[in-house]
Amino acid sequence: MDDSYPPYSYVSNGYLYGIYVEQVKLAARQLADHYQITLEAIPWKRGVAAMESGEAFALMPPYIHKDKRPYIWPYSVSLGEEAVVAFCNQGITLKNILKRQPQLEPINIGINAGFLILDDELAVAREKGLIKIWENKDTKSNIKKLSKNRLDCYLNDRLSTVMGVEALKSELQTLDMSQFQEDKIVLTRTAHIGYTKENGERFPYKLDFIEKMNEALRVVQANNHQ
Repeated sequence: MDDSYPPYSYVSNGYLYGIYVEQVKLAARQLADHYQITLEAIPWKRGVAAMESGEAFALMPPYIHKDKRPYIWPYSVSLGEEAVVAFCNQGITLKNILKRQPQLEPINIGINAGFLILDDELAVAREKGLIKIWENKDTKSNIKKLSKNRLDCYLNDRLSTVMGVEALKSELQTLDMSQFQEDKIVLTRTAHIGYTKENGERFPYKLDFIEKMNEALRVVQANNHQ
C-alpha cells in the first residue's frame, strides 16, 4: 500500500491509515476464515517495481493502466473515484497548453514518483517540450516545491493535495491553499487493488482470493452507504 497518499493510504506514527486501508481491513475480516492478509506500507514507486518484478501479490491503490502496466492484472472492484487536478501558482495555466508559444520556457510540473496521471493533451505537450515533468517523492515534497516556486504546477488527487497543504501548515506558517489556483481537472479515475499478472506456482490461490475480496469489498461498501 502507498505509504504517503493521504487521505486514502498513508503512514502516521508507524501505523497505516486511510479511507482505502479501512475498506480493505473491514473486507479482510470477512475473509479471516480463508486468508490472513498483511498490509505493508511502501513508497509508491517501490511498490510498482515490486509488481513489475513479480515479487508482490497486490498493490493499492493504482488506477487502471492496462497498456502502461501490463504486469498488473486484474484489478479489484473500485475502491473510490478520484479527481486528478492541476494546482498552479498564480498566473500559470495548463489550459490550452498546446497553443503555448514553443519559444517560452517550459512549465515545470511536479507529480508523485511513479504516478501515471497525464492526460493526452499533457502527454503531447511533454513531447513537444512545452512542459517539463518532475517526479518528487510524495505530496509533501511537491507542495513545498510549489510553494517556493520551484514548480509552476502540481498534478495530484484534489483531496490528497488539500489535506497535504493542511498537514504542512504547522511546518510552513505562510502556506495557504489560496496561494494556489485549481487550474483544471486533468482526469477522473477509479482506484483499485491491482493484482500481479503471475499465477502459476507462486499464487495458486489468486483467483479465489480476488473473487472473495471483491465480494467482501462490495459488502463493506454497501454497509457504508446505508
